[in-house]
Amino acid sequence: MANERTLFAVAVLLTFAVGCVETQGLLYTHTVAPYDLPTGTAIPKATKTCAVDITQLKEPLTRANISVMWSDHAVMEAFRRAGMTDIRYVDIETLSVLNGTYRRRRLVFHGE
Repeated sequence: MANERTLFAVAVLLTFAVGCVETQGLLYTHTVAPYDLPTGTAIPKATKTCAVDITQLKEPLTRANISVMWSDHAVMEAFRRAGMTDIRYVDIETLSVLNGTYRRRRLVFHGE
């Protein structure tokens, strides 16, 4: 009986810690959402993709709000490497670890 209660408590704790109930978990969160969609009714098919990362690292212990952010500013270079000439739609993928101490946002461009 005690083992079942312990297992249940651990399951509930992990459910909240990894973001299954809230939009951001305390330990780990990974989401993909539409960033920009076309205004028409049908989403056009895309055969090529490329990604650009924006990464942030925060100091979590003090309330000094110290953070470092870096990015891959070579969007046009990513387009050229993927052979893209036209953007159909864009997704944003977010990876967050330890309640946002490490956060990476990735813009994923879909197109031709």
